[in-house]
Amino acid sequence: MKTSIVFSILIASLMAHADIGFKRGNDRTAVLSQGDITVQCSGDAHNPPNTTYSRCQLEILSQGDYDYFIGPQRVQGDEVTLTATHSDGSSRSKTVGYDSSTGQSTKALNLWVYTLLQKPLLNAGDNKITYAISYKGKITARGEFLATVKDGGKKICRRHGYYSSMNPSECRFPQNFCSQFFQQNNFCL
Repeated sequence: MKTSIVFSILIASLMAHADIGFKRGNDRTAVLSQGDITVQCSGDAHNPPNTTYSRCQLEILSQGDYDYFIGPQRVQGDEVTLTATHSDGSSRSKTVGYDSSTGQSTKALNLWVYTLLQKPLLNAGDNKITYAISYKGKITARGEFLATVKDGGKKICRRHGYYSSMNPSECRFPQNFCSQFFQQNNFCL
């Protein structure tokens, strides 16, 4: 009888921690999407009409560049800090609000978008994620899980993008049309 009770508690404990990680899963695939665009610009008094060509490329996670952290059940918290240690030894941390009633972060975390103002939590390969949930500044739970980003290869958009602009200067920066191109083509996936 004691053995079955201990075994039941062990199973319940394992099940409570089985779903910790990102809402859409901890295994991701990075895909490099590429496509070509043409931008035609009208002329003005200082610039003749112009046509430029550009290759657009964007690396995306097929399961989403942003996702929510799902924590352990029945843990009080108002904030969670996630620290990713990448396979190259580098690390990055992000802190967001945490909702105890839903057991998840209050905002989706940037897992993959890299810009001048943003840096992603994950890198390609294995990412050891440690988390610390806190309530009013006191840590209430800690743990870790593994998030893996696999190489999904390259996807080439079959459709060529054509854009026109009344602004002659837009032909100097045709890559400004790339985000529109990828959105219109479902990121070439």
